[in-house]
Amino acid sequence: MLHTIATSPFQTQALQRCLRYISPDDEILLIQDAVFAGIEKNTWCGAIKMSGVKIYLLEADLAARGLLSKVDSELNVVDLKGFILLTEQHETQMKWA
Repeated sequence: MLHTIATSPFQTQALQRCLRYISPDDEILLIQDAVFAGIEKNTWCGAIKMSGVKIYLLEADLAARGLLSKVDSELNVVDLKGFILLTEQHETQMKWA
């Protein structure tokens, strides 16, 4: 399953709830303000890295927020094509708000 999160973990509990319910074969895509979770050396970055699932961040949203150079190196940055491929690869998807 692909889990998509669009809200900042510093403002909502969407990421926290998602991490509570993920399975080992799931993947998480962080878009819009959720990309703040991928900034190296913050509490949420550690939490998502310890989740045991692949984490993706949308490049355009990182760039729009001036965060491209601050992303933790263990996380995966994808462009729009990568976003589309992820949605095609996962028959089931869950958007967290």
